[in-house]
Amino acid sequence: MSDDRSTILDSIRASLASAASSRTAGRPHGPPPAIAAPPLTSEVTVPAVHPGEPASIRAITEFQAALDRAQGVCHRVTSDAGAADALQAVIADLGVRRVARSDDQLVIEILERVIGGFELLPPDVDRALLLECGLGVSRATIGVVEYGTIVLSSGDAAGAEGLPTERQRLVSLLPETHVAILAATDLVDTWDAALAALRLDSRRLPPTATFATGPSRTADIELELVLGVHGPKNQHVILLEHR
Repeated sequence: MSDDRSTILDSIRASLASAASSRTAGRPHGPPPAIAAPPLTSEVTVPAVHPGEPASIRAITEFQAALDRAQGVCHRVTSDAGAADALQAVIADLGVRRVARSDDQLVIEILERVIGGFELLPPDVDRALLLECGLGVSRATIGVVEYGTIVLSSGDAAGAEGLPTERQRLVSLLPETHVAILAATDLVDTWDAALAALRLDSRRLPPTATFATGPSRTADIELELVLGVHGPKNQHVILLEHR
């Protein structure tokens, strides 16, 4: 029995040593994924917040820095026209030809200001078409300053359980790039505060609430951090400082 145990342990040790050697020598199964993400860094410069500035400016600055650490992009604007300009710049930079939108009224109004050059699809189109869209635009219900997280709540367009929300969130999940419209007044400090805000008037939570921190990511594939596996590869937040 002891000889069998020794044989098994020796086999395990040899397998572990072989796996470690393979990782050191390089990938045995081909090149790394083309969308492998750069490593996260904690050395992010936070823009200076001077004493006496309004708390909303401080929250905006900290949210922007946290989103940057999560590999998202924050566009700070001071008007709806500025939001349309930022959205148009993202569409042009990515060369997007097909855009999907949610049914949020503010999203619709901002997109109406964006000059054409792309096909705009409503949220109730077939999923196959949504998968072909290069970019989706929707509304973020809440932004969490501490982590740069956006909260996407949906499924209650009539507002039966609180504030009206978008009908569904596929436009934020299926296209390769997601752009969220977020009002500065919807920023909160922590996840706990976000959950409390979702329970508006002590009612139930919305049918769907998704917490998203930067682009979709996973490290399940050979322990390599990869973006865009379970959701959008790129995340942009247009932060409306005037709202």
